[in-house]
Amino acid sequence: MNAFTLPDLMEILTEKAGLPRDAVSTDGSATLTDVGLDSLAFLQLQAEIADRYGFELEDARPDDAFARMVERINENLSRREAV
Repeated sequence: MNAFTLPDLMEILTEKAGLPRDAVSTDGSATLTDVGLDSLAFLQLQAEIADRYGFELEDARPDDAFARMVERINENLSRREAV
C-alpha cells in the first residue's frame, strides 16, 4: 500500500470535515485549529480513516500537528500490512 500523505489528509478533511479548499495546508506543523476546524472535524477524520482503512486512530489527538497525524496513520497501516 502507498504511504498516507499530508495531501491525503487534506483531501479527507475537505471531503468529510468541511475544510474549505482555500484553507488546505501544506504545513505539517499546522493543526486543525490552525485551519479553522474543531474537534468535530477530528471525529469525522477518525470515522473516515476507520471506514477507509479499517482501524481507529486511538493514539491520535485533535491537537496533533498534521505531520504527526499522518505519521500515526502510516504506523497503523504498517502494522496492518505486517499481519
